[in-house]
Amino acid sequence: MGETNDPIESLLVREDPNFSDLVAEFVDGLAGRIADMEQAMRAADFEQLRTCAHRLKGSGGGYGYPLLTEYAASLEQSARQQAIDACEEQIDEIKRICDRVVVTVQT
Repeated sequence: MGETNDPIESLLVREDPNFSDLVAEFVDGLAGRIADMEQAMRAADFEQLRTCAHRLKGSGGGYGYPLLTEYAASLEQSARQQAIDACEEQIDEIKRICDRVVVTVQT
C-alpha cells in the first residue's frame, strides 16, 4: 500500500453526487463496525468477526470504497482460519483506512 495519508473518496459519490447523504451515513457508521470487530476479536469470536468482515466487504465496495472491500476480504479469510495475529493486523489497517475515508461532493 504505502505510507500515504491522502483522503479516500467514494467512487459512488464521484459518479453520482446524489448518493452523498447515503454514503455519509455509511461513513458515520464505520466506527461502530470497527468497535464490533474489536469486540469480537477480544472475545475470540472468530465467527462473529468473519460476519462483520463479510458485511464490510460487501458494503465497502457498494458505497464506493473498494479498498475497504479488499482489506475486509482479507480479514474475513483470516477470521475463517482463526489467525489471530493476522486478524489484529488487518483490523488495525482497516482502522487506518477508515480514518482516511471522506465523502466529498464535487461541484
